[in-house]
Amino acid sequence: MQEATFSIAIMRDILQYVAAQGVEVNQLYTAAGIDPAWLADPDRQVSGEILKFLWREAIKQTGDRNLGLHIGEAFDLSAIGIVGYVLLNCQTYGQVLEKLSQYTRLFSQGVTIHHRVLDGWVECDCEIVGNVKNYLLDEPRHPIESTFAALITATQQLVGKVLPVQTVYFQHSRPEDFCEHQRIFQTTVQFSQPINRIVFDATYLDWAVRSANNNLLSVFELHAAAMLSAQNQAQNYTQKAIEAIVNSLQGEMPLIDAIARNLTISVRQLQRELKAENTSYQQLLDETRQKLALQYLKNPETSIHDVAFLLGFSEPSAFHRAFKRWMGQTPRSYRENQVKL
Repeated sequence: MQEATFSIAIMRDILQYVAAQGVEVNQLYTAAGIDPAWLADPDRQVSGEILKFLWREAIKQTGDRNLGLHIGEAFDLSAIGIVGYVLLNCQTYGQVLEKLSQYTRLFSQGVTIHHRVLDGWVECDCEIVGNVKNYLLDEPRHPIESTFAALITATQQLVGKVLPVQTVYFQHSRPEDFCEHQRIFQTTVQFSQPINRIVFDATYLDWAVRSANNNLLSVFELHAAAMLSAQNQAQNYTQKAIEAIVNSLQGEMPLIDAIARNLTISVRQLQRELKAENTSYQQLLDETRQKLALQYLKNPETSIHDVAFLLGFSEPSAFHRAFKRWMGQTPRSYRENQVKL
């Protein structure tokens, strides 16, 4: 059975919080089987099993029975990478929830987050994915509580207001002491429910996001959509390499050494695998950049300079030369011709 994976950002968030409490993180690395070098790769995905053992050891070392709540309370949007930057540039809180639902998979394959409006109330659900090997099915409490507490914190960061919650539902059983739940959510908290859900007034969906920037939203969302598309493809080595390339195209050109490390194989083995699939790393890099360039240029709000940056070119002139080789015309000419069509 396929296993749900999770962004390294979730692991980093737990480790940073626990370290701030004075815990020696090397003990956590050992207990959870974590290689500290993983933390340097913002696009790495880790298995749920690793997170399961990390949560267990973090709770043991801190003695904090409400660790998930407290990590969520200290949440910062930058912790979820590209998704955080998308949310920071949304126009309204309703759009925030829509984009969060759309891109949740980029940081967690273990849950889906979605909302609906019913009789003037928003029901925002965090549903645990059940058709894969998923540690959240067995030990959901702290990760789910962290998610909901983080949503409350993120809301205040985004709109500058506390989200007045009507009710919070959790599927897991009630802990002995739930005073911290009531302090953080400031409302009735119910346990052993059929769904993990936060309920609040639908008028709050119109709240304006303080950092809204439609141009930046377009740029970040293009990259998030490309990452999601690559993630959703079947996973032979060609597609794995394409996904790793897309994830690494952030202001610099990814080298084959870095991609091989990302896939936890040697450069020589990666070259052999790609050759067996009738391609090469350079060919994949070139084709991926070309495909993304055509996609990015369709959005008139994304400048050609930004497109060059997103594709890892050192300067716009290098992008112009590559694009002319691909398409026989400059990026500007291509964009203008698309508008005419």
